[in-house]
Amino acid sequence: MNSNQFELKLLELHWLKNTNEQKDLCCHGTVFVRIGDEIICDKDKIIEVTVSSTALHLMRTLKENYQKGDYGNQLLPCCGHFIVADEEDFVIICGCPIGIDWTIIHTDDGKVKHISEKGSEAIIDKEIYKTLVFDFADQVESFYQNSLPKIIPEDDFEKNGYLAFWNEWRNLCQEFSN
Repeated sequence: MNSNQFELKLLELHWLKNTNEQKDLCCHGTVFVRIGDEIICDKDKIIEVTVSSTALHLMRTLKENYQKGDYGNQLLPCCGHFIVADEEDFVIICGCPIGIDWTIIHTDDGKVKHISEKGSEAIIDKEIYKTLVFDFADQVESFYQNSLPKIIPEDDFEKNGYLAFWNEWRNLCQEFSN
């Protein structure tokens, strides 16, 4: 096991090609993730991921352990076909079965343990992990803010999912800014 060898980097952000940017509610891109000596994702390991979903899922892991499938999709999902407003401030983002997952466990000594599907492990200080996750999420949110405004769907199901996504996002940011 290699301590403090967890890396998370956002490599590239974009909206889906051949899609109206204002109607694409999910931000996409490429990500680099390393757990111990294993690179589990980089520009060559998976075509792209839905980074907005990734950011939200990782923010959730700041307060709770994560096992494969806990959020109805992978930590690094290929896609997010639709967002289900499970509650006003919790969403399930449904996509295809393609993606990358790993286990995240909070230890009693203020550390966060990451275990890849192949068994590679890394332990990182919880505050350093929090910084990595919020740096990632801030880049995603900035991309939204610097893009054309989104056209909120008229369909209640889609609209409620999108609005609940951002409610949960803001609640998590506020919870950890204290």
